[in-house]
Amino acid sequence: MKKSHRRLGLLLLVLPSWGALAADRASPAGSNEAELGFSHENLDKGYGYWDSQYLDLSHRFDDRSQLYGEVRATDRFNLHDREVSAGYAFPFSSTWSGAIEASASPEHNVLPQNSLGAQLQKSFDDGWDVQAAIRHSRYTLAPVDVTRLTGERYWGNFRASYSLFLAQVENAGTAPSHNGQFSYYFGERNYVTLSYAQGRQVESLGPGLGVLTANVTSSTSLSGRYWLNQDWGVSYEAVSEHISNLYSRKGIRFGLRRLF
Repeated sequence: MKKSHRRLGLLLLVLPSWGALAADRASPAGSNEAELGFSHENLDKGYGYWDSQYLDLSHRFDDRSQLYGEVRATDRFNLHDREVSAGYAFPFSSTWSGAIEASASPEHNVLPQNSLGAQLQKSFDDGWDVQAAIRHSRYTLAPVDVTRLTGERYWGNFRASYSLFLAQVENAGTAPSHNGQFSYYFGERNYVTLSYAQGRQVESLGPGLGVLTANVTSSTSLSGRYWLNQDWGVSYEAVSEHISNLYSRKGIRFGLRRLF
């Protein structure tokens, strides 16, 4: 039973978390931020629930360079994982910037054992920019490579973006997916984002077992951040996801944020 849970866990994690794509407006240069939060998600068809707790830390050197990291604990399919991740965003020039990220999980029952990713971003006039990112993740069953291409535009208090994801599972082909976001910014550093994603997920079950495919995967989420005062804020997300005929997942995330 535990092995089948791991297979399903890999299937679900081939695609990235949709809510993580929304851009955040810069906090003051030289500042530090910390966020302590949790998430709870219910799955139907007897799959129970997912829980997680996390601590995010970041230091912003200036408007375009930032060092950030996270520690989190997850419970999925009655399997417990811990994960540590870190990243660094930095400029190359006035219009080019990049980022590198890495993660590791000692248990890696459902989460990847380790991952390494990189992003390149080019800014244009009138609020346009494009991004290209790659991530290699090594799961218990198989490695997964994800490529992301994003185009977005900022105007006034708004942002709109489209992303194409291509997930490659070893010996299982490519799974494309699409994500669109619309954000509204208000106040100094507050925002709310509506996201919709649809695509395909695919998993190699190993020699002689074939490939498991979920052809219709859709996800809708509403997320945001609201600062209660200069130093304290909250972040939130509500998500509803449908994985073909496997199950539906609904959940919430809430975090308390501190600027110092």
